[in-house]
Amino acid sequence: MSQKPPTDLITGFLKKYIIVVSGIFLIGCASSSDTNLWGKRFKVPQCPVVQLLKDTDIIIVYKKGPGRDITDIRYEAELKSFKGNCEYIREKNKYKAVKVTFRVSFDIAIGPSEVTRELSVPYFIALPTYYPAPYGKQEFIANIKFPENQDKISYTDKDVEITIPLDKKTLGPDIKIYIGFKLTPEQLRGNRLKSQSFRIN
Repeated sequence: MSQKPPTDLITGFLKKYIIVVSGIFLIGCASSSDTNLWGKRFKVPQCPVVQLLKDTDIIIVYKKGPGRDITDIRYEAELKSFKGNCEYIREKNKYKAVKVTFRVSFDIAIGPSEVTRELSVPYFIALPTYYPAPYGKQEFIANIKFPENQDKISYTDKDVEITIPLDKKTLGPDIKIYIGFKLTPEQLRGNRLKSQSFRIN
């Protein structure tokens, strides 16, 4: 489908094009304490911050070939929101990891050149604190089937789950998680150059 971007591409994004949605904590992590079997209370940290990564929140996929006109578009999607929660994992009175579960929502439209009603849309979850470790960037595929007579829908993917290791220097509230579509370098350049008037409405 799309070519794998260079290994430093995500790092470059994070340095230059950071926030579309700023400072959003996941739902369900507001409790301030937890109780173990012996009755001792521990303060539960806030969840990591999750943000949409600017310039990767839109994906436009063209049919094979050199054509890049609106009539050559297979599909176009735009990230809209996410919902989720987190759970801290404690061992020997210390938090060793935080498990984050969330669902990503986006709007997607079939373009003029698409010949099927089933699409596979790639997106990623990146944690720059841990990149390039395997859990520093994970990729997912949203498999979408369009209803008959509907060429544009709002779609929410199934739950995805990531487990983030913690230590004395890295605490849950300090971790930032970024969500974006998996783009080729060409798609990224296109996102920076194209205006709203080129999008499917």
